[in-house]
Amino acid sequence: MTTPSSETKTKVSVSIIGDAFADIFCYLENGLPPLGGDIRVGKPMSPVPGGSGINTATHLSSLVRQFSPYDESEEFVDIMVQTVVNENDQYGQLLIEHSKEHNFELVNCRKVKKINENETKTEEESLPSTGHCVVFVAEGERSFATHLGVIETFKASNTILHELVNCRSANPDFKNHHHHIHIAGFFNLPGFANGNLKRRLQKVREKRRSNSHGLNAYTTTISLVPQYDATEKWDGGLLDVLPLVDFLILSSLEADRISGIPVDESVSDLDRVVSLTKLADFFWEKSPQTYIILTLGSKGAVAMYEGEVIISRKAPKQYKNPVDPTGAGDAFAAGFLFGTMKWRQERNHESCGEIGSYLSGSWNAAIEEGMDFGCAAGTACVMQEGASVPASMVAIEKLMNASSDDDEENESEHVSHASSKELESEDSYDSSYDSDYESSYDSDDYSDEDGEE
Repeated sequence: MTTPSSETKTKVSVSIIGDAFADIFCYLENGLPPLGGDIRVGKPMSPVPGGSGINTATHLSSLVRQFSPYDESEEFVDIMVQTVVNENDQYGQLLIEHSKEHNFELVNCRKVKKINENETKTEEESLPSTGHCVVFVAEGERSFATHLGVIETFKASNTILHELVNCRSANPDFKNHHHHIHIAGFFNLPGFANGNLKRRLQKVREKRRSNSHGLNAYTTTISLVPQYDATEKWDGGLLDVLPLVDFLILSSLEADRISGIPVDESVSDLDRVVSLTKLADFFWEKSPQTYIILTLGSKGAVAMYEGEVIISRKAPKQYKNPVDPTGAGDAFAAGFLFGTMKWRQERNHESCGEIGSYLSGSWNAAIEEGMDFGCAAGTACVMQEGASVPASMVAIEKLMNASSDDDEENESEHVSHASSKELESEDSYDSSYDSDYESSYDSDDYSDEDGEE
């Protein structure tokens, strides 16, 4: 394989902005305990990396390293996560070490100085704990009990604007640079609601377009995963921000709560088509240029655009007894991003405009590739324990090559995962980026004042 020509190919960078949690899994064999009662749990409970932002970055990084179309994976796509953790607690350290192990940059947008034993904590230094979550897994489903912690203080204006506009990884040798921004877990980010995220994304798009001139083309796409709204309000200005979002990736349950239009995965195909048509119309009225990527569990996924269902994909394999569905949506999102960005990387600006331009229809092919990878990655995820455990290349290829009509050969089959040793790369995390962005994003040109509420 050869390295792409900088004149004809596009350098792709992905920035994931979202939540980061330490997940404490509790696998229940006989359901939840009765109120006031007790049950025995066979498997030990200990914190592991989680949260939509961390899960998506982990799966995407694995896909990049395993499926990169070129010998040097760093020439294909770079991945950065902007989130907030408390670096002074064990959960924050867990997430930082995880990012290093899986080769993506974790930018802590609320960094504070290390607390010494003899120092008095200031208000800024006394940040809440890193967010953490108890995950109950029983009968093929999962439920959560979440403490937002420092995530509750994360505001859209805390994101490092310089990185979102210029991208540290933008190779000057490439004339075309595409930056994809993925918002992971909107409803877990209170500081992004009520127009705050909208103002931030508007500023990013405006500045990137102003930087695109002459021989240098800077294009941008944005995706968003809402996640479940624990407040049950299902608002926060999400629909207002959609015109700035190119891909809204959500489950049928989330779509139901947001739109009030139920999509029952267990009904007949005809009844489901009726519901999907209504749902496509609903989102088309709210944002005509946004692609709606709807996951349907074991039924697969569909893509909707301009009030119509344009693409449908069946799940490559159906398991009657999934091991752990936690993180399957994030794995799907990672697969979708990998497929679409792989497609985008192979094209220059002239053959692929931004979504909403006269060339926007060309993205349909990208979405097909993204849904293929997404369905495979999501399916692989449900047959292993943990939300931030990427599947192996063999497992994903097997699913991508499988017929959706194949009978289940082994209900208890487990999908092998890609170990950290298998995914090791020569590049290691460089902590020097801290000083890089701290010295650059304070300039007047990149003011963080968004008029935030």
